[in-house]
Amino acid sequence: MFAGRYLWWNMFAAMAYVFFAIYFFYVSWLAIRVSGCASLAGSCGGLEAKLNAVVRPYGMVACGIIVLAAGIMRIRFLKMSPLWGLAFFVWFGTSAEFFFTFGNLWFAHVDMGTILAGMPIETLFLAALVIFLCFPVELYKKSPEGGLRVMYFVAGFTASYSFSFTVANSPHVLGYVGLITGNDALVANIAAIQAQTRHLLSLGHEGLLPMVVVLAIFISALSYLLWIRKQPGGAPAAVAA
Repeated sequence: MFAGRYLWWNMFAAMAYVFFAIYFFYVSWLAIRVSGCASLAGSCGGLEAKLNAVVRPYGMVACGIIVLAAGIMRIRFLKMSPLWGLAFFVWFGTSAEFFFTFGNLWFAHVDMGTILAGMPIETLFLAALVIFLCFPVELYKKSPEGGLRVMYFVAGFTASYSFSFTVANSPHVLGYVGLITGNDALVANIAAIQAQTRHLLSLGHEGLLPMVVVLAIFISALSYLLWIRKQPGGAPAAVAA
């Protein structure tokens, strides 16, 4: 998928998401008013449930599918490492709950600071990668000048660290393993591996401090790759380490 088409699909998904997450409540209110169901006591419940409990969530899911599918197709087009697709999937999955609840909190007039406080740090990794993929990096020359190879490695390493940290700290992994396998012994082994990996990746610090540092390095690496790019006409430059 070319950069222009990828940008178009993400803009479409973003606009559709804003509509379903924030403004769809007003659309459902208008539909109820126009339908005339308010004239009969209790007759609006079914229509409101279908609109806000079915149409709205499915609309947001469709937006998410567009972003996820476009991202994977873009990564494949650029012939990047499959680990980038895995990182994209993990970041997207971790951010899904935040995007699902954003509209409800906004409509409830929760201040933006409180809303953003609940945003997982993986959302920032996802946003940085999406913005990077919107640039036509396939038209930039691949050159060892300017430390490009090193920056590709740094970007790939920080992405790998991020999704590894997320998986190691996710409480849902054990539930998925148990649901799929039904093997309690395997779940216990996975829990032990998670604990060891979590200790290794925490670097002796509690909380998200390592992830914040890695995020800063990740964004810096991607920014450098865009800033130091060569003139169009070379071989594809987006083959990550």
